[in-house]
Amino acid sequence: YGVNFVPKELGVHTVSVLYKEIHIPGSPFQFTVGPLRDSGAHRVHAGGPGLERGEVNQPCEFNVWTREAGAGSLAISVEGPSKAEIDFKDRKDGSCYVSYTVVEPGEYRVGIKFN
Repeated sequence: YGVNFVPKELGVHTVSVLYKEIHIPGSPFQFTVGPLRDSGAHRVHAGGPGLERGEVNQPCEFNVWTREAGAGSLAISVEGPSKAEIDFKDRKDGSCYVSYTVVEPGEYRVGIKFN
């Protein structure tokens, strides 16, 4: 499938793509319309269900948007009761898809660092 649209307002926009009422991988997608202003780590944003909850042995997914931050490196960590298997895909458009899987229940901390 393909979708085309023309935003009519400047600013940050979010597009959610659902299949059978479930976000597809990478959704919601965030993008900025208009000129970029100040850059830096404070302009990095993250969102998705994998930052709020997860299940053992199931991928926990979220997105990180760095487009407005300018050039830099991104590091993702997941700390908790078990080691997390992390999958990271740079979309080459100023956003990244992150998925992690853990094997033990408990509280986990997701770290996002941008330099």
